[in-house]
Amino acid sequence: MLGFYVLLITDVVCIAALIWIWAAIIRLFLDKHYRECPPYVPSFGMEKKIIISRVKEILKKSTRSLTVLDPGCGSGSLIVKLAKEFPEHKFIGVEWGKMAYGIAKIRTSGLKNTEILCCDMFNYDFGNADVIVCFLMDPLMEKFGEKVKKDHKKPQIIFSNSFKIPNLKLSEEITTGRFLMFKNVYVYRVD
Repeated sequence: MLGFYVLLITDVVCIAALIWIWAAIIRLFLDKHYRECPPYVPSFGMEKKIIISRVKEILKKSTRSLTVLDPGCGSGSLIVKLAKEFPEHKFIGVEWGKMAYGIAKIRTSGLKNTEILCCDMFNYDFGNADVIVCFLMDPLMEKFGEKVKKDHKKPQIIFSNSFKIPNLKLSEEITTGRFLMFKNVYVYRVD
């Protein structure tokens, strides 16, 4: 009987989380201000695994310390995974949502090679990053691409989970096709 209640509670929590995520996504397309500061939607699935794998390859091959930037880092899951494995590199997460920022700050508190900032990503200078990883929504991608171009100081590699950056030249498209909305990884090289 206890097992039944545990499963029931788990199902209710999962359904509530899915409803919250889809409500946030729908609100993105209905509320102009909300699109400018989107909600925390965690990255997941094959696309996230591909990005982590590709960034790991870059970090392993590098003979110097690199800076990896995650604008809109949410709870910092991608940064934490990489920062633990590569203490010689620097990881910066930028998150405007106070709750997600707080979680990311706690998760990275023991990692000396990470920095989590609570601010609007468009007020942060992307120019010092060697690698940029992002999971942003369509309404932000054009503005994001303009920001990358404006701040550009050195060669950068950008990995975008599921959404193309329309004003940057696509270097590679990794097709996963796993979900209807969230699929593919787009890779850009800005020289």
